[in-house]
Amino acid sequence: MSPKREVRERLLDLISKAEAANCGTTPEAVVDEAIHEALLNQPVLHTCLFPGCIRQHDARASLAGEPASRPSWSSAGWRKVTRGPGHGDICPDHAPVVTKHLPNRLKLPNGRWGITCACEWITPPQRHHPVLRALWEQHLLEVTGALPAAPPVTDSEHRIPLAEHTDATLTELYDRLWNAEDAYQEYRDVARACMVAYTIAVPALLGAKTALEALRTRITLDSRDWAHDKLDALLYAVIIGWNCENTDPDHQHNPIDCPSDQGLWDIARKHDIPTDQTIQAGNHRWWIANAIKAAQQIEEQAAKQQEVN
Repeated sequence: MSPKREVRERLLDLISKAEAANCGTTPEAVVDEAIHEALLNQPVLHTCLFPGCIRQHDARASLAGEPASRPSWSSAGWRKVTRGPGHGDICPDHAPVVTKHLPNRLKLPNGRWGITCACEWITPPQRHHPVLRALWEQHLLEVTGALPAAPPVTDSEHRIPLAEHTDATLTELYDRLWNAEDAYQEYRDVARACMVAYTIAVPALLGAKTALEALRTRITLDSRDWAHDKLDALLYAVIIGWNCENTDPDHQHNPIDCPSDQGLWDIARKHDIPTDQTIQAGNHRWWIANAIKAAQQIEEQAAKQQEVN
């Protein structure tokens, strides 16, 4: 008899046949239902993407809105990274440092790849894009102090004396030289493309900001009740926003002069707006608000640059 069969028999012995009959079932059916439910509800564990961290959370329980079967598997405070080479989940302990060093993967000319970090760290061009995650993880370990920073290539204390060079070390130096020559031309092409995109996108973004702010002013000064009609409510949700957008860390929601962070859902329940439309309206509002913020940052940087000049 296999171990699994033995465990099943032990479970059947623990269930009273009389009590099972009173409930209109059998011990065999109860055990089968328990096994079926255990298979359906088994945890889906996601491990923190920070290198060396072994914390896990139960993604299935989080999506189902249920408490995790173990306190250590709770999803409270976990974040998700969906861009760059570091896709995955971040535990609460490492969420702050990963947020400060979110990566963006760059597709460079000549079939090469790179990473630019939120802290302005950047990798040299790479031929094989899967190595980018390893480089980013090494960067995380260096900024947290878990790994000492690598010495610079120009550090004389770490140079190989000329007499000790081998074919392998010389080949590595030549590879670096050729990579630097290729990177020089690649970065010039990237900088030129970025400048062209900047000159095209900035005027359009500033014009959109002016139009949206004018429309926002027109709506806020109108005396109509924008929450009365469903279409007006959705328009207000996208242009103005029903939720509180105060980013001050000391700000606290209150029922007097703050719509809190549930205003959009209150309006959705009032007009029976489907959940997907409500989420879509919230996403559209987020993009508009961030576009306006980006345009404001461009204007502020231009003003500072003029003061310097």
